[in-house]
Amino acid sequence: MTDTTSRPLITGPVQQYIEALLRQRRADEQARTERIEELEKAGHRIVGGGQTGRQEDGQATWDITDWRTGETILEGVGDYDAYGAAGRRLDPDGMWFHIDNIYNMDTPQVDPKGVPASLADALQDWLGWANTSDEDVAAVVGWSVEEVARHREED
Repeated sequence: MTDTTSRPLITGPVQQYIEALLRQRRADEQARTERIEELEKAGHRIVGGGQTGRQEDGQATWDITDWRTGETILEGVGDYDAYGAAGRRLDPDGMWFHIDNIYNMDTPQVDPKGVPASLADALQDWLGWANTSDEDVAAVVGWSVEEVARHREED
């Protein structure tokens, strides 16, 4: 069972929905981590990067990075097609996966039983905001801050 340190500010369907969202996030992140490990074991490289800014002439700057190390593999200037062409040139065998494209598609959506759809959407947004602290979430659901942090962290 979940570690509880205080009485939740909210009980009932809203609390249950937030808890289910937290559990789903943890499960999704674990599945993503496993997928990354599978890809790397199969010889794939996980990369990051993309558009980094605009120069005065209107062209976009971009980079391609190694996701594990943060090493910059290539930087360039140009549009999305130039970025894609650089990626294909560096990875002609299609062995690279962009980190943004690795996610778990098998997890069903959390059913917001008893929670209006507009409130469910707002709660999802609230959990995802960078300025929503683990302390705030813990106070709402009655979990420890550590347990909330574990469910919200990215591996």
